[in-house]
Amino acid sequence: MDISVYFSPGGIRIAAGSFSKGTIVLKRLITVPTERDAIIGGVITNDRALKNALADAWRQYKLPRKNIRLTVDGGAVLLKPMTVPVTSEKNLLSIIRGEFSDVENADDLLIDYTVDEPSLKEGGASVFAYAAGRKFIGSYVDLFSEIKGSIKSINTAQNCCISYMKFTGAAEGGTFVLACADGNILLLLLFVNGKYSFSNRVRLFSESGTREYAEEICAAVSSMIQFHKAQRYGTELRDIFFCGLGEDHAEVFHAAESVFENQKISDLPIPVGCIVRRGNGISDVDAGSMADYIYCLGNLISL
Repeated sequence: MDISVYFSPGGIRIAAGSFSKGTIVLKRLITVPTERDAIIGGVITNDRALKNALADAWRQYKLPRKNIRLTVDGGAVLLKPMTVPVTSEKNLLSIIRGEFSDVENADDLLIDYTVDEPSLKEGGASVFAYAAGRKFIGSYVDLFSEIKGSIKSINTAQNCCISYMKFTGAAEGGTFVLACADGNILLLLLFVNGKYSFSNRVRLFSESGTREYAEEICAAVSSMIQFHKAQRYGTELRDIFFCGLGEDHAEVFHAAESVFENQKISDLPIPVGCIVRRGNGISDVDAGSMADYIYCLGNLISL
């Protein structure tokens, strides 16, 4: 069993489960409250509070300390879609590092990638290249010292979303916006003909639970739609999927339905057959808000 962990501004989200024969098997979904502003924009500002919350979670739910899959997010996490030649792992990492050479403190960046298309018709392959500062990643790794946890892998929020949409076929071949709310951060991803195209992270300044908060989210989504139009992809953007809204769900949907008359507004779909819920650790409430754990669910997938 793997333990997928994401540090949200609203608490530590945990999904315990496994990926087997093309299916996510879920054992438990957990959200552990944390002190306000213990993490801001992905940057840890109160490590002691997070360490205590993490230790409490492992103690209360008796979670295993191995096979921890960590998801990180924030402005410090960089993403570049790339077309690369088919070459050795060493050469590929060197090519990717060169793409981030203009970033401040580039020599201190940790580099990784995931394969999007292993073989393109025009030759080469397409990958999603990622980079983040060693100190930024290290601050997360240090949190698990409190529980003597062993981290199996580190993923990014964008890649978890891409993996989830690709694996589930939640909007097969469609052109759409995926809007993931996470406290005062909104992560927007644009998919064109079912493939990831662009992402943007927006800071929200209005208080959660207000009409202004919902309007800010709609304004950010509208900007992404305008970006899609400006790129002249030749495809019609039909859907807007939301997740992570929590108690703001009704307010945001009410605002969105009045703003986006030409798009279908819906929650992120959980396709039947892709996710099997097992175990007493998943309540009806958890099952109903499963899409709010998209970063955790996407990080359980091994494509």
